[in-house]
Amino acid sequence: MAQRWFGFLLLLLVVLSVSIHCCHSIQEDHSHTLVNEDQVPSEDDDDLEDLEEGMDLDAQIASDSFSSAEALAATKVANVNDKDVERVIEKFEFVLLLGYAPWCTQSEELLPEFTAAALRLSQLGNPVLLAKLDAVNNPSAAAQYEIQGFPTLVFFVNGTREQYLGGYSREEIVRWVRKKTGHAVTTITSKEEAESFLSKNVTAVLGYFETLEGPEHDAFIAAAKAEAETEFVQMTVAEVAQIFAESSILPPLIAVRKQEPEHFTTFRGSFSIEEIASFVEINKHPLLTVLNSKNANMVYGSPMKLHVLLFAEKMDYENVRSLYLEAAKDFKGKVMFLVIDMEDQEFSRPMLAVYGLDTNKPVVAGLNNEDGARYFLESDFTVDNLKTFAANMYAGRLPVYYKSEPVPAENEGLVKIVVGKNFEEIVMDDTKDVFLYVHAPWCATCEKVGRVFEKLAKHVQDVPSLVMAKCDGQENEHPLLLVKAMIPLFFFFWAWKRRSLFSI
Repeated sequence: MAQRWFGFLLLLLVVLSVSIHCCHSIQEDHSHTLVNEDQVPSEDDDDLEDLEEGMDLDAQIASDSFSSAEALAATKVANVNDKDVERVIEKFEFVLLLGYAPWCTQSEELLPEFTAAALRLSQLGNPVLLAKLDAVNNPSAAAQYEIQGFPTLVFFVNGTREQYLGGYSREEIVRWVRKKTGHAVTTITSKEEAESFLSKNVTAVLGYFETLEGPEHDAFIAAAKAEAETEFVQMTVAEVAQIFAESSILPPLIAVRKQEPEHFTTFRGSFSIEEIASFVEINKHPLLTVLNSKNANMVYGSPMKLHVLLFAEKMDYENVRSLYLEAAKDFKGKVMFLVIDMEDQEFSRPMLAVYGLDTNKPVVAGLNNEDGARYFLESDFTVDNLKTFAANMYAGRLPVYYKSEPVPAENEGLVKIVVGKNFEEIVMDDTKDVFLYVHAPWCATCEKVGRVFEKLAKHVQDVPSLVMAKCDGQENEHPLLLVKAMIPLFFFFWAWKRRSLFSI
């Protein structure tokens, strides 16, 4: 017992000294991230009345490749910075702010859509101001408005922040903003308007009434105001309604129209706001959704928090699409079936990394977007297996998936290698105390700490009750391996308690 406690105290003293050293190293490293003096905005603030000078009439407009339409669109977007962003947001009733990074590919793709949306909203007389912020060169504003990833869209109403849940195309931005600024429904009065609308919109909620008044119509309008993602249209002309339904229908009627086999779904409930909203939420999504950077906001913002994800390249997806679609039909409104194109590596690779996967072969995973729990389909890709997987996830019966590196073939060193799959075997061995060092490939100080840890292992190798172990905290997971603080981390697990006594 004395030997055990001596070893424990020795460990504690050494680790504390290492931790102090690491903290100093981290502080020194962080000092390089401070803004240079020549990057700090000057004290000469321009008045908000000169905001037009900050609009995007920059060098792009002078370029031969920059069209007059693009130049006009660019004038509708305000450039804001650390100095004026707060005053701009306070002055305008509605502001849609884009936080971007100059080096970010997705930001580069979104910017032309954003400027085109600004022009369209201006042409429609919408009161919103669209503004963009270079979040890299304006860190104070980025921090103030919690712009952490790129690109980020944030909506403000009278200075109050609201989450943006729309898409990233110009049409989706325009639709979402118009909904949030009071334009809930589009009225269609002719066949030409109907055909034009359908050529531009994949999904729409149809309201067909004898007159645009009464309790049914009021409930429809209220539901439209509450649903910011989907276009609502209303009509009173039978010939117009027939273009949407592709058959004769009678008012009052509400339906969701989509461009897929199940393209016209009629509402059968009572005309209450709650029932209409629930009907729209269940039916507005296609049975299969291709998830990408442009629609991720809408998908993750949906009340449907359970997702089945198929990672596949285009050719593989086409081969299994019919099976995936057949399984999805049983879970409409319950589980969202998503497809991630593995050829879009910028989007798919980080998502695969969350599951610890590096593969080009099709794989199926699950996600509870409410609590972050992940799942993995290990059986064959069949309709029955997909249905069972989704049903068990919906019922809460699936075991949570934790990523793991392969178990090492040789693991006889003084410092045992712990991965997710052998965590129970090594760390939870009730005959041993385990001192676990958690590191990561990107950790600048871990190399030095690792060498100290190896030396320490030599000093305590004669303590039979003690196991020295290390684990890559980025590639391995376990419920007891709570890597939430800064790496490197240290855990001591008592044999008799089977839990971490401390972590530093």
